[in-house]
Amino acid sequence: MKGSEIRTMLWQQEIARKKYIRPYLVKMGLTVGQGQPRILKNLLVYGPQTQRELADRCLLDVTTMSRTLDRMEAAGLLEREDNPACRRSYLIRLTPAGEEKAKQVQEVFRQCDEIMLRGLSEQEQETLCAFLQTVAQNLEEAGKEESK
Repeated sequence: MKGSEIRTMLWQQEIARKKYIRPYLVKMGLTVGQGQPRILKNLLVYGPQTQRELADRCLLDVTTMSRTLDRMEAAGLLEREDNPACRRSYLIRLTPAGEEKAKQVQEVFRQCDEIMLRGLSEQEQETLCAFLQTVAQNLEEAGKEESK
């Protein structure tokens, strides 16, 4: 199999995943494509954290993160509080409404995962993860080499 076929298959999988998830997220009132679901899920799983920590966990740049957090705060999903460890930063935390929305997002992600892995044995799932991790590491290393 050629690299272009693998790239196409990964792209098709990602498009199909987004197509499945998008209606659920829109119905929840979330803006698709700005990382809101990932932000909610990460805050639910890891608790309050700085904007930098959240951006790193969600794989978003800080500028995009800042605008998205502003929108989510205005929607009542999260709040910023003073960070006792650093006077120049805030901790981002879910509001009760945000926590409820995050639980809904987590359930949609769980359902999607279940559908994606349907028909794959535990061993096949582990093998797939290992292969995809290798692909990601190869790309990350190549990106680091290019930025030198």
